[in-house]
Amino acid sequence: MLLVTGAASIVGRHVVHELRDAHVPHRALVHSRAAITPADFGSAEVVVGELNDRQALDIALDGVESVILITRARPDQVARESTLLAAAQRHGVRRLVKMSSVGASRTSRVNVARWHWEIERLLEATHLEWVVVRAHRPMQHVYTQLSSLLSQHAFYGCQGDGASADVDVRDVAAVLSRAALDPTYVREVLEITGPAAVTPQDTARALSAAMGQPMAYVDCTPDEFVRGQLAAGLESWQAEGRAAWQGEARDGHFASVSDHVARMLGHAPRTLEQFAHEFAAAVRYSRAPRSRHEGAPTQ
Repeated sequence: MLLVTGAASIVGRHVVHELRDAHVPHRALVHSRAAITPADFGSAEVVVGELNDRQALDIALDGVESVILITRARPDQVARESTLLAAAQRHGVRRLVKMSSVGASRTSRVNVARWHWEIERLLEATHLEWVVVRAHRPMQHVYTQLSSLLSQHAFYGCQGDGASADVDVRDVAAVLSRAALDPTYVREVLEITGPAAVTPQDTARALSAAMGQPMAYVDCTPDEFVRGQLAAGLESWQAEGRAAWQGEARDGHFASVSDHVARMLGHAPRTLEQFAHEFAAAVRYSRAPRSRHEGAPTQ
């Protein structure tokens, strides 16, 4: 049995799909049943709970041999994942694959990267067969600015023209699944990237071509970007973390490209252009009238 934590996240959902398609018995830990659908999770045993819920972890880990650890970022992330690591060892889990982030380091400017680094150190000290998958920023990050893309034909950042090797979440999910199932990967750190380092201006050009209208990247100062993120409803640690990440990218720290996707999965990672066309199709579908009783979508 394989347990997926954070299974209701965008990456977690795709991991569940990978395990379903591979006919691997799996269990999904989700924070709420309202966050999932039978279409996504019909193949999984579902346990509702959080990583700091010891009773839920005891249920979720019963009979489990391997864990794919995915956690949404939050200030108490280290404590929550530490609780999972302790519970996994108590239940005799053999193998654990942790989703981490590019740039995980004690000295990173990015809060989430520092938290991941702490957890990686704790994982290394266990007896588990562990694999760390450090994923670059998902191409799907543009969905966080969907409103401005549709209303202003623009998205905002403080990355300048710094390049980052953004990766499709489906490739990340496939690597996590493969690492959990392939015993040849042991005590390794795998950095997962897209096929090329791209700038925000590259993203704007790809979105423009796919959506059939100009889309612009508007560069801000870090303070302006943080204020905009706060106005959009993010908490300060989230806004500051995103600004710090883009600052690292602006300085060239996230431009390296790896070949792990191609070597592990047997195919090249998805390109920015492929993602942009799928994004444009999804936007068009979401804005289309659902029936003859519905009017045109609000612009």
